[in-house]
Amino acid sequence: MINLVRLDDRMIHGQIVTKWSKVIKVDRIIVANDKAGSNPIIAKSLMMAAPADKKTAVKTVDEAIKLLHNPLAASHDILLIVANPTDLLKVVNEVEGIKRINIGNWGLQAATDGKKREQITNFVALADDEKDILRQVADKVDDFVIQVTPDAAAVKVINVLNK
Repeated sequence: MINLVRLDDRMIHGQIVTKWSKVIKVDRIIVANDKAGSNPIIAKSLMMAAPADKKTAVKTVDEAIKLLHNPLAASHDILLIVANPTDLLKVVNEVEGIKRINIGNWGLQAATDGKKREQITNFVALADDEKDILRQVADKVDDFVIQVTPDAAAVKVINVLNK
């Protein structure tokens, strides 16, 4: 069962290791990212950053979706991490049972894609097309918030998008 899907362009990092993986009580972490899943060096560095007590997999988005469709996935408590809004929408459209999504950090790193992003919170900046994508996600998943750490206040994504 997927306990949480997290959109975070940093994927596995300190907040995942020290806070989220403990608070949401997961036994598996799956990173769904085409670049990381197809590059053994990136995958290995993410695996090294993962908590030692959580089985971790770094897969392409399609491989992660296939893994989540495996009936055995239902017997695990999974944190699924995606690194961009497009991958988030794909996962939400193709995987049943996603009930909870949060955005940690997105869009604040120097843009290499040429998109102009508006900073909407201290930790999230979005281009217009990304706002549209997140609205589609919000139509499918009600518990969809921006929340950097478990002890930080959660802000409903749709409320921020509709300002």
